[in-house]
Amino acid sequence: MSVFWQTVLAVFAAVGLYTVLHTAYDLIFQRVLRQRGSAELTLYGDGCDAASEQLIMTALRIRKQYLPGLSVTFVEIGNGQGQNIAKHLAARRDIMYLD
Repeated sequence: MSVFWQTVLAVFAAVGLYTVLHTAYDLIFQRVLRQRGSAELTLYGDGCDAASEQLIMTALRIRKQYLPGLSVTFVEIGNGQGQNIAKHLAARRDIMYLD
């Protein structure tokens, strides 16, 4: 077997070993930490702004996909004029809302 083919075979073996180790790490450590760990996310914004609704929906998507133990807190920094979307979302989606 030539040196070239030995090099190619060694590269494939190294990539395969890395893939196996990375998969084992994902399965064992990240899932265990995801299920048992907890985190806290604090969002600041104007509850009447549409961007606040988007922030809250993104935080909920992250909680659903990656961190089931994530607690989300929304802190109102706006003047509160208009329909407060964040307050209604917080009441329905288990989010702490602070004025």
